Amino acid sequence: MPKKILVSTGHRPVTAGWLPTNPGGVLTTVHPSEQRIDGPRRWAWLSGIAGLVANVLLALFYLLARPFSEVQNGFGWLGTANDWVIPVQFLAMIPVALALRRLLPPSRLVLMSTAIAIAAMIAVAALQLSFVAGVMDFDVEVVLVVAAFLLVYAWVLVVSSVGHRHGTLPRSVTRFGLLLGASFPAALLITAAVYLVGRGFGHPLAYAIPGIVLGAMSWLAFPAWPLVLARTVFGIKPSTVNSDREREGVS
Repeated sequence: MPKKILVSTGHRPVTAGWLPTNPGGVLTTVHPSEQRIDGPRRWAWLSGIAGLVANVLLALFYLLARPFSEVQNGFGWLGTANDWVIPVQFLAMIPVALALRRLLPPSRLVLMSTAIAIAAMIAVAALQLSFVAGVMDFDVEVVLVVAAFLLVYAWVLVVSSVGHRHGTLPRSVTRFGLLLGASFPAALLITAAVYLVGRGFGHPLAYAIPGIVLGAMSWLAFPAWPLVLARTVFGIKPSTVNSDREREGVS
């Protein structure tokens, strides 16, 4: 049971920082678990907002710059801006991944998937910056980035599955994570399979459109994942999270 320190004795208490007081003049207690959750919440908000900004920049780039057209205009900077924002999005996800690992039951699967996902997040940032600096060609960079994306989505699928089975994450979070985590790998499988089949008919890309559309939708939806975590997992007290889990039950 934490002790309360009276502040009306005429002596100024020594604390590690500002602590709120209640009307009775007693310092309230800030539990370490709440302090640990507040940090990842800020990183989750940063990652989600950066991802939304990157999505807007990418959409405007294809709409205004028309990269597949031979006509050049002054909107090419939108693509460069998108390439700069994406590293912020993925580097900010690293503290989120570490914090989420601490909320899940310790297992080799969670540890390995988290470590691989963090390496993939660093790789995405490095690849994007290498492309902006002109060190790497786009054709090479996009293949490597898609491979790194696949590892990140696999991590989302794993942590959502573990959190769902053990009831350590809210059901709304795990259901969304399962859908999101499976969508990008499914899109790649559909695209690859249909592309190979379509080669026999002479128009492989035309047949691959459904997979490409699914992959694009999955990519655009990814910023919602850290935002959901910030609001639903890191944005409330641990006691509230536990009571929500108890009400939802384990299915």
